[in-house]
Amino acid sequence: MLYKESQKFNHWWLWLLNLSIFAGLLYIAYRDWNAVPTMELLIGPLVIALVMILLATLELRTAISKDGLEVKFWPLGRKRIFKSEIKRAFVRKYSPLGEFGGWGYRVGSAGKAFNMYGSQGLQLEMQNGDRLLIGTQRPEELAEFIKDWLEPEDELTDEMVSLKLKELNENSLES
Repeated sequence: MLYKESQKFNHWWLWLLNLSIFAGLLYIAYRDWNAVPTMELLIGPLVIALVMILLATLELRTAISKDGLEVKFWPLGRKRIFKSEIKRAFVRKYSPLGEFGGWGYRVGSAGKAFNMYGSQGLQLEMQNGDRLLIGTQRPEELAEFIKDWLEPEDELTDEMVSLKLKELNENSLES
């Protein structure tokens, strides 16, 4: 791999909201348990606990090799894109709520997105017209990498070597 990035779910305000709801529902269940002991009182806290466990396990991994890139968004799956499928790629600022309606795996008017948090991402424009945005927490590093990855230095062809040798010979004869 030439470039790797891993991101975990990191919205403190959503954690706080979930913990508050969980604590409130647990308090209600505890308070009402003596009056009406029923398992239905535990459904709310259990659902919130499951949501919190799911959020804790979410992970977005981006891996770029010389042949292409792979995005894994556990537990939702992964997407492999070959370099030849990419028409254009660049890092840009975006609005998760405005462009995609939130975080996670999203489909919006601007295309598809994999994002965990933040407002910087790698925008891919595909040969077939599709658009995919992959969130990043290292935009400067990724931008520099993508520039070099998409536009590697030209390899010297036999014709270029011959022209260079001819030019060198002409310069040495003039001296």
